[in-house]
Amino acid sequence: MNDDDVDGLAQYNHPYSSGLDDSPLWDQGMPVESPDLNTYLCVQMGSLAVMAEMLGMHAEGAMWRRRAAAIVRRMIEDFWDEEAGLFRALHEEQPISVVTPFNLYPLWTGQLPDHIRARLIAHLTNPDEFWGKVVIPTVARNDPNFDPQTMWRGPVWVNINYFFIEALHQIGQHALARELREKTLELVIGQDSIYEFYNSTNGVPPPTAADTFGWTAAVFIDLAIQASQEEVK
Repeated sequence: MNDDDVDGLAQYNHPYSSGLDDSPLWDQGMPVESPDLNTYLCVQMGSLAVMAEMLGMHAEGAMWRRRAAAIVRRMIEDFWDEEAGLFRALHEEQPISVVTPFNLYPLWTGQLPDHIRARLIAHLTNPDEFWGKVVIPTVARNDPNFDPQTMWRGPVWVNINYFFIEALHQIGQHALARELREKTLELVIGQDSIYEFYNSTNGVPPPTAADTFGWTAAVFIDLAIQASQEEVK
């Protein structure tokens, strides 16, 4: 229901509701219509469709698939920046210029046209932006807002990597997904504890990063199991 302009795209009304508390995406003020929130909704609707279909509720499954597809169409119409080759968040209907991995999130829908998908992958794999030994920074390395030490302004959160691993598998980029998984596992293994976030330049957790951190541990365990199962095969 967070859709003040009733355009079919949900908005964040407060930075804390995003989970990305200090992201520069919010520096111009709220509310913000953002690709990540609407991608979450699309993915969730797809999951509801699968569950409905497994229960024999095919009309409901079809409804959820229609609603998911409608979100993708709206994101392309409102968020897609053809010149930049990514999806822009909007504040007061104006694009926010900062470049983050959240501008690439619609990859996860698995419903993008080929040319859009290719441009997003080009951003993701560009070492001047997101790729490299330590991945994925929460602000592009070549963005003026990039700060590898400050929460949500450049460090790596492994749950963001996890979403992109799933997204890459979703679109058939399995080799790239495995490479991202290995980089993520190496990042966590390289430290003496399991931390909340990591400096995206050197992989060292900043002083403000909590250790023995739950969601990092959960992601690490799942990715390690995936890697082990592939080795067994």
